[in-house]
Amino acid sequence: MKSIAAILAIFTLLAFSACSRTPVAAAGQYVVAEVNGQQVETPKPIIVTYSGERLSGNGPVNNWNFPISKNNTLGMGISTKMAGKDEHMQLEDELLKALNGGTLVPESDGVILVKKGDTTTVVLTPVNPSMSPDDPSPTAIPANEQ
Repeated sequence: MKSIAAILAIFTLLAFSACSRTPVAAAGQYVVAEVNGQQVETPKPIIVTYSGERLSGNGPVNNWNFPISKNNTLGMGISTKMAGKDEHMQLEDELLKALNGGTLVPESDGVILVKKGDTTTVVLTPVNPSMSPDDPSPTAIPANEQ
């Protein structure tokens, strides 16, 4: 009888552990550093929040978020539909397309890559704790070139 109970306990443990989600990285805030191989250059950083279940962000024009499946794949995103500068709207469109259906892959330095197959579509770097939302993006275009 004890062996049956032990087998059931082990089976239950394995069944529940197979269903659990393993986050790919530490929950927190990240900066969008690259989209489709191009460095993101905006006056303010595009900050995303990773919760393990969702990836959400604001910018450069709209608020948006994507559900994350158990295999760390981003589902179909939703966003507000406000208008902004043409170059910001184009960047946001490219970003949302690059995120949609991508898989989150952690790197050893805390960076999260979004990949589609073997192609990296988005690079997310951890937010520097001293960064303020009003600080210029770490990859911003210098003010005299805008």
